Order: sequence, then structure tokens, then C-alpha cells
Amino acid sequence: MEQEGPLLESLTHRLSECPAEFLAEPRRGKKGVVDVAAIVSDHFRAMGLSPHSNVKLSHLQHTGDVASANRLRLIAVAAWLLNDESLRSRRELGNKMGRLLEDGLDTLAGVIRAETVVTDADRREEFVRLCLKQLGLRPKGETAVQAADRLTSLDSIERDRVVRSTREAEARAREVRQMMARRAAEEAAAKASRE
Repeated sequence: MEQEGPLLESLTHRLSECPAEFLAEPRRGKKGVVDVAAIVSDHFRAMGLSPHSNVKLSHLQHTGDVASANRLRLIAVAAWLLNDESLRSRRELGNKMGRLLEDGLDTLAGVIRAETVVTDADRREEFVRLCLKQLGLRPKGETAVQAADRLTSLDSIERDRVVRSTREAEARAREVRQMMARRAAEEAAAKASRE
């Protein structure tokens, strides 16, 4: 987040206006509506760049599972966001945009639904901040520390990790309690049989 980017509010507003078509079922063969590779290609062409030199379009194929469809929806929404004039005019970001669209959203796609980055204010802000971070940008008017702190406070991936870790710890504690109860019952039974 070394360089200053556009205003956060401008990008979150743009994200809130993402057309519903970007969230439609990604195309797989003759099924689906949205050709995500075409959306990404159009974005790079609008920047005056070759899509093939910036992103592997083969990574934008729908395999048919729900996770793949969600990932592609996030990519389509990211392409909508990146097509904002404040970002589209920065041709030097082409390679970073390619990496973001290629695999920079994979982990997030496993945690949140693409629709929420458009409809939920906190997820919108998180998504914009995540995209800016991967482009090496921070929101205009924020220091790198402020931008990092705010992204950390919104981080769905970290929250998911903490929730899973807590559930695992609770399950282990439950197992220990059950084992202790069994041992206590066995000891009580053994003591009663000795008497």
C-alpha cells in the first residue's frame, strides 16, 4: 500500500452500483449467462493493454461447482470495480490487476458470497480495500498504517479462521469433558464393586 489510490467512498459507491448481470451464473459451455473471460478481456482492452499479456484467461473458466461460480462472480465484480476511471487510467497497474483477477480473490471466494460485496456495506469496503491492497494502493487520504488497520478489522478470511479455530477448540474441550466424565464413572463403578 505504498501509493495513494482513489477515494474509498468513490469506489464503494461504484461497487454498490454493480449491474446484476455481473452476478449472474458464469458461462460454462452453453450454460450460464456471463462470460467472465470476456469481461476481463474488455477491461484490459479499455486500458489499452493486451488481456493475454496481463492475465491467463484459462484461469477464468467455470468448472461447474458452486465455489468456482462464486469465484468467477467475484472476478466479474472486481473487473467492474477496476474499470473505474481512477484505476483504468493507470496502465502501470495492468500486471497487478492481472494477478488480482487471476488468483487474488480465491481465498475470499471460499469465505463470502459475491453478492455480499455488492449489497453489504462492510463487505463492499473490505472488497475495495483488498483490491487496492493487491494493487499496491491505499485509499486517498489514509496512511498505510490506517489502511492496513481498517482492512484487518474487516477481514472476513481472518474472521473465518478464528471461528473455525474456536469451533475446533470447543470440540476438543467437549471431548476432554466427556472423557473425564467416563473416567470418573468408571472409577466410581470400580470403587463401588470393591466395596
